[in-house]
Amino acid sequence: MSRQNSKSNRFDVWIIVIYLVLCGFGLMNIYSTQSDAAAIFDFSKRHGIQLQWMLISFVAAVIALIVSNRFYLIFAYHIYIFAIILLLLTLVAGIEVKSSKSWIGVGSLRFQPAEFAKLATSLALSRLYARYDFRFETFRNKIETLILIALPTGLILLQRDWGSALVFSSFLLAVHRQGMPGSVLAYIVFVIALFISTLLYPLDRIVVAITVITLVIAMFLYRNILKQVIFFGLIIFGSGLIIKYIYDHSIGYEKILVATVLLLFVGSSLYLLIKRLKIRWQPVIFFLFSIIVMYSADYTYNNVLKTHHRNRIEDMLGIKVDIKDAGYNVYQSKVAIGSGGLSGKGFLQGTQTKLNFVPEQSTDFIFCTIGEEWGFAGSVMVIFLYTFLLIRLIIVAERQKTVFARTYGYCVASIIFFHFAINIAMTIGLAPVIGIPLPYMSAGGSSLLSFTLLLFIFLKMDASNDKHPWMSEK
Repeated sequence: MSRQNSKSNRFDVWIIVIYLVLCGFGLMNIYSTQSDAAAIFDFSKRHGIQLQWMLISFVAAVIALIVSNRFYLIFAYHIYIFAIILLLLTLVAGIEVKSSKSWIGVGSLRFQPAEFAKLATSLALSRLYARYDFRFETFRNKIETLILIALPTGLILLQRDWGSALVFSSFLLAVHRQGMPGSVLAYIVFVIALFISTLLYPLDRIVVAITVITLVIAMFLYRNILKQVIFFGLIIFGSGLIIKYIYDHSIGYEKILVATVLLLFVGSSLYLLIKRLKIRWQPVIFFLFSIIVMYSADYTYNNVLKTHHRNRIEDMLGIKVDIKDAGYNVYQSKVAIGSGGLSGKGFLQGTQTKLNFVPEQSTDFIFCTIGEEWGFAGSVMVIFLYTFLLIRLIIVAERQKTVFARTYGYCVASIIFFHFAINIAMTIGLAPVIGIPLPYMSAGGSSLLSFTLLLFIFLKMDASNDKHPWMSEK
């Protein structure tokens, strides 16, 4: 019994070692971005400030390991409410940095509540799923899950911090582990693909493509030839009318009225046909959903996104090339990474880094510094460390005895995965520049502190790995 208890109180050494290596290597590269040979302990420089935040994070990590495991369970909702209050306070009294009002200033200290909100949302979701009567299949529990994720996301969007808001979509991976159907993730991927398609191709061509896909889906569902002919004819006729009356602006109101009547007639006939012949709804839902998403995406892109957001997306997709403005950061980042070759130019020897060709090279674009000075070998090593960390987090999450700890572990892994994948994709031009840091390596106190707490709270849960009456084994 004593051997089992001693084993359960051990902390996962692999995760701690990877954390320290990433923090140390990140500090080295932040130091390397300085244009002058600054003193190592010069706390007025960016690397000195990062070193201070590392020490603060280490202290926070120790505190997280000392605090009782049940504290996080009991006060999960309280921490979440506190995070929401901070986000609301940021909207009122926040500091605007680069068109984003997402910082709170206390003297010379700046703090980004959105980083803390990731931790708070992870705890709140875990607390919700640990409830003994929670079943994801119920409508109420789905709404509760949606609210917990959507509330901080909406407040961060109001701060115009699109990058931090997008990170909250990573919680869907943890929710999927707890019962959300895989079809939801498939629909999300489809929506993203449809959004990109609306930027690359004319809308009428996309409507035709969606119609063909709908027909293919229907062919697998229906076997009666007569039903197929009637169903396909109605779908094609309806989509043809939509295309015609959207793009031909010279049509008068009387023809639009006639088209409306025709569409109503087609819709009514389709409904009666489905009701009478008991045709499945899947193709109809897919077609209507696709049309709504397509035109909503087109409207959002042209009327909601800011100009610089559109420019970055268009530069990523190759719609237009502008290396002097929207595409400047990514272009210089690619040059820096490519110039590193196989083994890199060496520590403190990066010319692109030293001459500040890449903006934000110690924060969002820290990976280009790694690529230039440590080359392909160093870049692969960093990717390997993050991959190993994520695999280890999933392994540890799966061995948890409680839903609370398991869900929290998946939340931590999902957030780190999103930051890691998008940040690196951003620096090599595979994702638009949305301004999210590389965990544990990018300069930034709020980011380092929040990621440290995320990780070490989970280590505490794993070390305790005990049961609580409120925690169910589902």
